[in-house]
Amino acid sequence: MEVAQLVLDYLRVLIWPAAVITICLVFRRQVVALLDRVRRAELPGGFAVDIERDIMEVKSLSATVRQQPAPPDKSRGRPAIPLTEANARMIQLGLRPSPSGLDISYYRNLAEQDPNVALAGLRIEIDILAHNLAKGFHVSTADRDSGARLTRKLHDAGAITSEQMQLTMTVLRVCNAAVHGEPLSSEDADDVISSAEVLADQYLAWLSWGFDDGWTPRAERGAG
Repeated sequence: MEVAQLVLDYLRVLIWPAAVITICLVFRRQVVALLDRVRRAELPGGFAVDIERDIMEVKSLSATVRQQPAPPDKSRGRPAIPLTEANARMIQLGLRPSPSGLDISYYRNLAEQDPNVALAGLRIEIDILAHNLAKGFHVSTADRDSGARLTRKLHDAGAITSEQMQLTMTVLRVCNAAVHGEPLSSEDADDVISSAEVLADQYLAWLSWGFDDGWTPRAERGAG
């Protein structure tokens, strides 16, 4: 039942961006003209987002996070989990599986066709990873906690760095603008997705070293 509910939740999130894409195709000329002018999105509640500024910030923060040192001794000598085993590992640990299997190139390819839908999917991905991290680090959560709220909780608990929190929050801000219909180019979406990839890489590393359960890659288990 939990998996079925998760699928329904995904569909609810994706309905609005899909409708936006359909409208854009019908009114293509008008939309092209607007794309040249519109660089700010106002979300419900009057919260304004400067897309161009946020994308530049995402790229800068991504470079900073990528340069941060790996976690100390915990990761030393531990085998790296193959990308193909990521979802199996999460299910084994009682965590929610990733829609992309942590393969962020899925969203990059989707952005070539539908930038808004790609970023809506990325937002779902980040929400799931935040829930999983909160569970793994024993951070108190509520069912209604958003990815942004969980990110703040993870930072307050010392589970993630300030730079990781800032990067995640800024990526989510751009993704939320896309979900609410802000038109984005495939290049803009690709910049955001590529910048967020470092978060998926670090999460994958955490799956490898963050649990003392004697996990080994499938290839090594077969060899043994």
